[in-house]
Amino acid sequence: MTQESVKKIRISRVPGGKAAGGRYLVFDIEDVISIRRNNGICAVLTGTMPQNPTQNLFLGLPVELRVEEVRLLVDSGAAYVAEELAEHLDALNKPNHEAYIDSLREKRVSAQKAFDEEKNRVRAMHADKMKDKRKKDTSASIAQPAGEGGDDSLFGGDAVPAPHTKKEEETKPLPAITPATSAQLVGVSAGVDVPIPPALPFYRHLNSKGYYTTPGLRFGGDYSVYPGDPFRYHAHYLANAYGWNEKIPMLDVVTSGRLGTAVKKSFLFGAEQPASTPEEDGRVRMFCVEWAGM
Repeated sequence: MTQESVKKIRISRVPGGKAAGGRYLVFDIEDVISIRRNNGICAVLTGTMPQNPTQNLFLGLPVELRVEEVRLLVDSGAAYVAEELAEHLDALNKPNHEAYIDSLREKRVSAQKAFDEEKNRVRAMHADKMKDKRKKDTSASIAQPAGEGGDDSLFGGDAVPAPHTKKEEETKPLPAITPATSAQLVGVSAGVDVPIPPALPFYRHLNSKGYYTTPGLRFGGDYSVYPGDPFRYHAHYLANAYGWNEKIPMLDVVTSGRLGTAVKKSFLFGAEQPASTPEEDGRVRMFCVEWAGM
C-alpha cells in the first residue's frame, strides 16, 4: 500500500483555547483508533452530553490533541490540519452542498432498509413460533371433548396483520440520522501550518521509544509517561520538558522528585541539545530523579 493510498487523518483546528493557534480536535472514531494504535497517541476525550454538561467522568468524542502531538502526526505524513470554521462556511456556499444533502438522504434510505429487514426477520421468527403454537392447539382441540373448548372456538386464532401497501411504504417518513463527521461535506484540504512547540523534541523522543503520554497535571508535571497503552499499564514517570539553556529551579527537582516517589513514579526531565550544524538533528538528554529515604 503506497503512502498516497493511505487515508490521512483530519485534524480540525477551531478557535479558542489557551494556545494561540486554537484547539486541535479529531471527530472521527476511526481516526482516534488509528492514532492510538499506530502512532501511540492517546489524546484527551472532551465531548460531553448536552443533557448533563457538567459531568466529567464519561466523556466522548471529539478528542483534543496537544500541539506537539499534532506536529508529530503532520511531520510523519499521517495527518493534516484543516481550518474547520472557514472550510465549512466555504463548503456551504458551493454547489456540492446539494450533493451532500442527497448523500444524507441516501443514508436515511439505507437506514430504513436495514430497519425493515430486521423487522421482517423478527416478524418471520414470530410467525414460525405462532405456526408451531397453532399446531399444538389444533392437536389439543382434537383430543378435547366437544363443549369443553371454552371461548377458543369463538375468538380463537391470531389476527393476521394486514400487509403494507406500496403507497404506505412511499409515504412512510424516513428515520433521522446525525452524521458523526462532516468530512463528506468539506472533503480533503491542503492543510495549514502548525507551530513548532518548544516541547516537541522531548515529546518526539519519548514517542520514538514507544512511550505513551497523557497530560501530567494530576501528578504535577507536564506529562504522565507510560511504557505502553495506559489501558494496560500504570504511569512509570512524571515528566517535564525544558529548554537546553533554561535554568531548572532546584525546588522543582525536589518537589517533583518527592511527589513522584510518593505516587510510585520517578521524575523525568530533559531537553534537546542544539545541533552543531543545521543539517543535524539535536540530541535529547534526559535525567531521572527518584527521591530516597521516604
